[in-house]
Amino acid sequence: MNLELFHFVRPWWLLASLVAVWSAWLIWRKNRRQQGWNQVVAPHLSQLLVIENRNQSGNGLAWLLPLALLSLTIGLAGPTWEKKPQPVFQLAAGQVIVLDVSQSMLATDITPNRLTQMRFKAMALANEQLDGETGLIAYAGDAYVISPLTTDSRSLSNLIRALRPDLMPVQGSYPLSALELADRLLREAGYAEGDIYWFTDGIDTRDQREITNFVRNHPHRIAILGLGTEQGAPIQLPNGNLLRDGGGDVVVPKMLASRLERLASMSNGRFSEWRQDQQDLQYLSSMPPLQREGSESEDQRGDAWVDQGPWLIGLAVLLLLPLLRRGALQLLGLFCLTNVLFLAPPSAHAQASDNASDEGLAWHQQLWQTPYQQADEALREEEYGRAAQIATDPWQRGTANYARGNYEGALMDFSQMDNAEGYYNQGNALMQLERFDEAANVYQEALRRNPDLRQAEDNLALAKALAEQQKQQQQQGQGDGQQEQQQQEGQQQGEQQGEQEGQQQPSAEPGAEGEQPPPEQEPETPQEGAPQPEAEAEAADNAAEDETGEEAQQAQTSAEQLSEEQRQQMENWLNRIEDDPAILLQRKMELEARRRGRERLPQGVDKQW
Repeated sequence: MNLELFHFVRPWWLLASLVAVWSAWLIWRKNRRQQGWNQVVAPHLSQLLVIENRNQSGNGLAWLLPLALLSLTIGLAGPTWEKKPQPVFQLAAGQVIVLDVSQSMLATDITPNRLTQMRFKAMALANEQLDGETGLIAYAGDAYVISPLTTDSRSLSNLIRALRPDLMPVQGSYPLSALELADRLLREAGYAEGDIYWFTDGIDTRDQREITNFVRNHPHRIAILGLGTEQGAPIQLPNGNLLRDGGGDVVVPKMLASRLERLASMSNGRFSEWRQDQQDLQYLSSMPPLQREGSESEDQRGDAWVDQGPWLIGLAVLLLLPLLRRGALQLLGLFCLTNVLFLAPPSAHAQASDNASDEGLAWHQQLWQTPYQQADEALREEEYGRAAQIATDPWQRGTANYARGNYEGALMDFSQMDNAEGYYNQGNALMQLERFDEAANVYQEALRRNPDLRQAEDNLALAKALAEQQKQQQQQGQGDGQQEQQQQEGQQQGEQQGEQEGQQQPSAEPGAEGEQPPPEQEPETPQEGAPQPEAEAEAADNAAEDETGEEAQQAQTSAEQLSEEQRQQMENWLNRIEDDPAILLQRKMELEARRRGRERLPQGVDKQW
């Protein structure tokens, strides 16, 4: 038994112990009244004058009642000090996240832009709101599968973070191809009905009819999150210029919510406009599941507190048994009623309480200090995990996540703060994630709201410099990859030419025309003292083995001589290796676009945003 982990699963039941205390006081008061003459009459006369109570044994049994009530109260409170892994119920549900990655998502009517906020929302949806298998599709002028249906939300977040318009092989906006691709993913995974979570800034009039026909002919529900405003804003390209159309006018894309809301209602789905908090995602993801089937996943297991209360409840039953002969049937009825009300398995109560503690502080934990005060105290004591768990203020939660290295979580928390400090902290988190372009945009927004913020100005210059350096490294990496590919193609061509030349050369076997066999030569007699060929080979093998053994021994010795500081430096160098899947996604989509180009031309690309 680990006393450090001892606590009550349902501590509010301890208030019922007042009933046990009250019953004990009543019994004590009654016994004191019965012994009142013994306190007045002298002890040598009390034996003759006071009639002794013959129900002393009954009075002793009366004390079993408060003991039974106390045992019952503690058992219902759920004492526990041990956790055991429990299988997690996996809902058999399939859904696909469809992301609009066209250039219109770079519009700045939502700070810093629509694309950045869309990625925040999509990562939060995949990590916190969805259950079951989830796929990922991105589209611009054409649609591409970024990830098939999977339960690994962390890999989806890593892929969502890397998406941007310049990776798309075909510019434009063709959402119908994405919806058709989502339908194919769901059907191939065995889901005749599924949910499609569509993140977009609107559709054109020419696409509305086709998408309407798709909704009518497919059973999937479509939940749409609209990003943007009806006023719209210019599209700021990565080089800082504004996107212009063929006539030289600045493009200002607008989001018409009525069209998207109508499509969502036709599919029995939901529509919500973008909000800074999480209410939009909670509304979209709270749709009732299409099916209730599921299974216990052995890969994902959750720890549940083992409730030891049933043992104490059994003890309370044993304490109540002697009172049954004395007409205490009403106590038995009360006990049975309590068990009926709390007949749920103890592990379920423990799991529910544990989940509630993950969501924040319970009411009894907020009696003396508010969550803000407790989170502030945890931050001062550098208990960042506890602070992130109990904090309700986005600044406190973001600070805790940033301090413990959870930069994605800190970025989502700071994005809920619509002030200069919030944007400045978003930029710091983006810098840690090596997303320097976005960090520069966020720092600019922080300076726009507070021009006196010197730290944001310094970090802005650093972010621009690092962004330029990152672009050069990516271009250099792409150039090296192309050179390697060209070299490999040249080597393959050379090998093919060599094989063709070898096939064209005449045979060199003896007896061929125009060739005479070489004259026979007598073998030379070995000289005395000269090493034999077998001896030479054996000596060479022994020398090679000795050299190999010495090299292995030297390598082992050098590895043992590495200090802890050198090991740490090596780990830091390994951690600095970029884990950005953007280049891989770009090449994957380019290959898919080439394959499709031979089959059909993409549609819906008459405009480039």
